[in-house]
This record gives sequence, structure tokens and C-alpha cells, in this order.
Amino acid sequence: MAFAHRFSPAQAVQVLALLATLAGVVTWTSLLLTSAESHTPTIAPQALAARSDNPARQWFSNVPAPLDVKVTGVLAGARGAVAILSLNDGPPRSFLSGERLSPGVRLAAIEGDGVVIERGSEKVRVNLAKLPDGPALPTLTRQ
Repeated sequence: MAFAHRFSPAQAVQVLALLATLAGVVTWTSLLLTSAESHTPTIAPQALAARSDNPARQWFSNVPAPLDVKVTGVLAGARGAVAILSLNDGPPRSFLSGERLSPGVRLAAIEGDGVVIERGSEKVRVNLAKLPDGPALPTLTRQ
């Protein structure tokens, strides 16, 4: 008696899936195990150490991080005065007096026309930006 083995459609799909998986493993293994060229420019160590925006340098330094503050508005709220500030050209956010803006920088006071910011022992006043005057409108009279 001769033995004839027949493949069913389900077995054919399983064999194809196994071959596709094996091909994927071989491809990705070869891609991940080869070293790639680095396209980053080389920088002298002196230039790298002199940069003040280096995050590690800011973490371990006592100097407050540079911060650009723009006052968008001030208003009185139930919990006191609220300042609407834009930090480093970011979106405007609300801050209460005494709140920390960044490491080493806090909002010392909120006044009617600006805010006082404390960086270490130095206090800086930032005024509220004034809107430009609108065009002169003619007076309307009833006829």
C-alpha cells in the first residue's frame, strides 16, 4: 500500500505563515546586527563644555535656567491675583503669586500692570504688554 500525503488548505496557510515569519526574523536579525554609520557631526569637547544650554550642566548648577517671560494678562480671582504668562514663547498659562516658574525662578508678586519675578536673589519686573491704540472712530449722530 502506497502512502500518499495530501496537503490541506489549512496546512498550506500554516506553512506559508511559518516561512513568512522565518523570512522576517532573518531580515530583521541581519538589519539589527549590522553596525550603522554615524551621521552626527563631531564637536570639540571644549565647545560642548562651554554650552550653557547643556541639560546636565543646568541640573548641577546653582544658576537659574534662562527663561523668557511675557505677561499676557493679570486678573483678580477668588484665590487672589492670577497672572497669565507665556514662558519661552510657549502657550499662555495661569500662575498664582509665589508659584515656581522654573528651577530657581518664581513669581514673587502680581501687580496691576505687570509681575515681579525672582531669580535667585535678583528681582525683575516684567510689564504687561499694552495693546496698540485702535483707529479713531467717527462720532455717530442720529438724523
